[in-house]
Amino acid sequence: MILQALAEHYQRLVEEENSGVAPPGYSPAKVSHVILLDESGNLVDIRNIAVPKGKKQLPKVLLVPQQVSRTSGVAANILCDSVAYVLGIERNKQGEVQGAVTKQAEFKTKNSSFLAEIKNVGAQAVNHFLEAWSPEAALAHPLVMEKLEELLAGSNVVFKLDGTPGYIHESSAVREAWASREAGDEPEIQGQCLVSGDVLPLARIHPLIKGIAGAQTSGAAVVSFNIDSFTSYGKSQSYNAPVSQKAAFAYGTALNYLLASTTNKVRLANMVMVFWGDRKGSKREEATLAWSLNPVLDDGEEEGEGTREIDRNAARQAEIILKNVKAGLPVQELDFDGDTRCYLLGLAPNAARLSVRFWQVSTFGEMIGKIAQHYRDLEIAGMERSGGWIAPWRLLKALAVQEDSGNIPSLLEGQLVKSIVSGQPYPRTLYNLAINRCRTGGEHGGVTMIRAAVIKACLLRQYRSQHPNEKEDMITVSLEEDKPTNTARELGRLFALLEKVQREAQGQLNASIRDKFFASASATPRAVFPLLLRLSQYHIKKSKYGKSIDNKMQKISSRLNDFPAHLNLEEQGQFILGYYHQREFGNYAKNEINQEEGKDE
Repeated sequence: MILQALAEHYQRLVEEENSGVAPPGYSPAKVSHVILLDESGNLVDIRNIAVPKGKKQLPKVLLVPQQVSRTSGVAANILCDSVAYVLGIERNKQGEVQGAVTKQAEFKTKNSSFLAEIKNVGAQAVNHFLEAWSPEAALAHPLVMEKLEELLAGSNVVFKLDGTPGYIHESSAVREAWASREAGDEPEIQGQCLVSGDVLPLARIHPLIKGIAGAQTSGAAVVSFNIDSFTSYGKSQSYNAPVSQKAAFAYGTALNYLLASTTNKVRLANMVMVFWGDRKGSKREEATLAWSLNPVLDDGEEEGEGTREIDRNAARQAEIILKNVKAGLPVQELDFDGDTRCYLLGLAPNAARLSVRFWQVSTFGEMIGKIAQHYRDLEIAGMERSGGWIAPWRLLKALAVQEDSGNIPSLLEGQLVKSIVSGQPYPRTLYNLAINRCRTGGEHGGVTMIRAAVIKACLLRQYRSQHPNEKEDMITVSLEEDKPTNTARELGRLFALLEKVQREAQGQLNASIRDKFFASASATPRAVFPLLLRLSQYHIKKSKYGKSIDNKMQKISSRLNDFPAHLNLEEQGQFILGYYHQREFGNYAKNEINQEEGKDE
């Protein structure tokens, strides 16, 4: 299903004008430099064609003759390769510049054989260049030495004939020769393709997928067979799962295209999500989904490598659409086609392969609706100060140890996104992490807005699935004192007031009751609260507004029959929400508090 959907998307991309997708026999490559030759093959200049992007220099992406899958060993490409293959220079493991004799010789042999019969001035110029070039010549050439550092730090290089437009690999003569060579390479095995159902030449090795952080830089495979235990009925490698060369090229090209896109992917910790619609012209819907999965306007806020370039107007339109869906308003007049089918694929690195973390097929309308429900469930007092939207990667980072994305449990990203786009309860691991991070003190511990929002959302989803129309109204966005009494929530409020009166009396402390007693108070209230209430009498006397706070504590205590010996995990979540709501109310509803406190003076 995944490969079939990707192969179909490739056909749509080919039919779209200016899509930039690679045609059969070609692949996109990052190119940083151009070698300029004269008709005799002499090196005229080396030009940097990288595009400045902020403080970085990003290589151009060009369509070049299909590059080989190079995981180990020496294998050269045609008319586009690294400087180690083209010029014969590289750094060794000690960082010293040396000649890459074997690689340059392989590039020279393969390209000379291909270019020999092409009647084209540019092709013959490359041939003359390769005949005369060597690693020794590279290390002695002034142009190479002048640009040595940027060449070694750059990506691939291509050739250009001085005084003519375009690159040599783009000339019609080279294209025709490459197409003839591709057609002449007849494979040995044919069979019925599992993707298309047609009898076609089968792919022995599937294409490598690039652009997944943490995977091998040369690319990783979605489908691969490389050990004897995978051999079945005498069929080795990818003949075990017959996919035609045509389908393998299509799905690989489409997936690499999506991963290279700045609008069709979102990174979440160690996982990358790609998504696409099943019709041409669904860019608006795709941009809306991209923004919804990572709702920020400023590229600098984005997590992970690279930037997501959604036009600011498109981003604002996406926010309006998501707000309308969240509020239950129609979006038809916003030119959003919610009936278009949408595919969402999550990939993560797994050694030399890629792991499929999740696969979701839906419509844009249904998926945006589920995402809007997720943001409704997350809503909590104080969120407006963070822009009103908390992206999934920010949730995970807030729950990681030391708030380091590298400490996020490996499977949690996929489980979280699956819950978001399907409307199912959140993974239990998410809730447990939020509880633990709230109970932990130190620099990165404690109850924060994001952690409280996660707890609220998890409890809402749990109650919604287990007790339809029950209890859900007790999980509120902000403090609502008239709601039915919940012991754990009231205990959390009481703890927040105890902390407040201590702070009013003693100012900022290195270790407050929050640091010393929060974890035990949220789990075993009976063992902690009597002590804290006795201590509070001293703080009440020293606090300017102690009487007002004492009245609040007495009101809460009157609603409690007793202090429970233990609170389960669900009740601990309620405790944390009560604590957060009371603290948020006390910190940001100052006018109401001051008016009430003024009455007691």
